[in-house]
Amino acid sequence: MTELVLDQAKGTAHFVRHFVEMLVVMMLGMCVLGGAFAALHEMLFGSGFADAWRDHVALAAFAMAFNMTVPMVLWMRYRGHSWERCGEMTAAMNLPLLPLLVLNWFDAIPARGVLGLQMMLMIPAMLGVMLYRKQEYSAPHSAHRHHGRWFAAAR
Repeated sequence: MTELVLDQAKGTAHFVRHFVEMLVVMMLGMCVLGGAFAALHEMLFGSGFADAWRDHVALAAFAMAFNMTVPMVLWMRYRGHSWERCGEMTAAMNLPLLPLLVLNWFDAIPARGVLGLQMMLMIPAMLGVMLYRKQEYSAPHSAHRHHGRWFAAAR
């Protein structure tokens, strides 16, 4: 009985660690790649990041999703997750954006609302994928390592 409780506690700790690691990597990507996007937007359109959300909502929203998704996928691969799991997480992070853009195009939500709701929906969607694959995300990282082949094709 005590071993079962300890195993559950370890599983919960691994799950939380996976989730926090992905959030940290996403936020770093948002900051670093977001700076690159702002510079690119300035170069192409002559205006900064704040103007991108007003003038080019879809571009800014997809850039934000890209800036957070790419580092998170790279981190997941580094931690030994398969390309399939990375694809699931990518879908979870990006699919909530589509209805938000449709709502914005119909003037049901403002451009700034797209950004806020994008962040609010992305995190629960990621958590939903993790809970769906709870066994994998509750295992230690070493349990799903591909023996150093973290950029190899999925099996």
